[in-house]
Amino acid sequence: MTNIQDFISNSTITKKIAVDQLLFTEFKCPQEEERSHIWCDNNFFAHVLTGTTVLKTPNQEYTLKAGDSAFAKKGSVISQGFNDHEFCELLIFVPDDFIKTVVAKYKIDLSGHKLHRLADNLIPLNSSSLLDTYFQSLIPHFREAVPPPANLIKLKFEELILTLLSNNDYQPLGCYFHHVCKQAKPSIAEIMDTNFFSNLSLEEFARLCARSLSSFKAEFRDIYKESPGKWLLEKRLSYSRFLLETTDKSIGDICFESGFENQSHFIRAFRNRYGLPPGKLRVQVDLPIR
Repeated sequence: MTNIQDFISNSTITKKIAVDQLLFTEFKCPQEEERSHIWCDNNFFAHVLTGTTVLKTPNQEYTLKAGDSAFAKKGSVISQGFNDHEFCELLIFVPDDFIKTVVAKYKIDLSGHKLHRLADNLIPLNSSSLLDTYFQSLIPHFREAVPPPANLIKLKFEELILTLLSNNDYQPLGCYFHHVCKQAKPSIAEIMDTNFFSNLSLEEFARLCARSLSSFKAEFRDIYKESPGKWLLEKRLSYSRFLLETTDKSIGDICFESGFENQSHFIRAFRNRYGLPPGKLRVQVDLPIR
């Protein structure tokens, strides 16, 4: 799986500005009809300049076109691009600690943002002239021969957070920020429940949870009373069965969207768990095999 921030940080052709753990980039690529799991252990804002992309989670599918913006929680999504136009977007990577620092620095009261349920891994941001103007103001920084001062970039990132939190149109984001500020560390249970569908290694799950691998395994067992590997297999199998029984997705698509490494492993594990391969189970519920 691709850690999008690591990929951009190590790229020699992508325009980017880095300040501490903050990263700002103009990301371009020719979009193709290829899907992939992408993940990041930091949150990021995305603003599409040209082209179209589709991002999927177990809960919903999001289409982002030119002018659209979204906030991605640390975690994973399935990316699906279209080849109708060269794709270009602005990405701003911000860790939890930066969000906490901004909220504390400006004494922002988030108590009115009650989190009724966990937000999805992707939070669409309603288009507005204010938000569009903000993102357009960032583009000239890539045209300068000399990078802008670090303090200016930090201020621009602070401006984005303040702009969004001062507008009632972005309540889901405010709720998530409130949740982040109340936590000393990311919740292992929340991370696992919203990212089980990605084929991350245990080391990557530990990084996503801001723990060492040994601490992650120990805390995981305290929560779930079993190993991460066993829990993930059961969760993915349960989700794959749900997709088999409720959608007409192909076996290959279900294998991919459930987080299995390959189709042969998926079919073998499914048969061991449910006593028959996924195709036969689908016949029993009278859905077409694709």
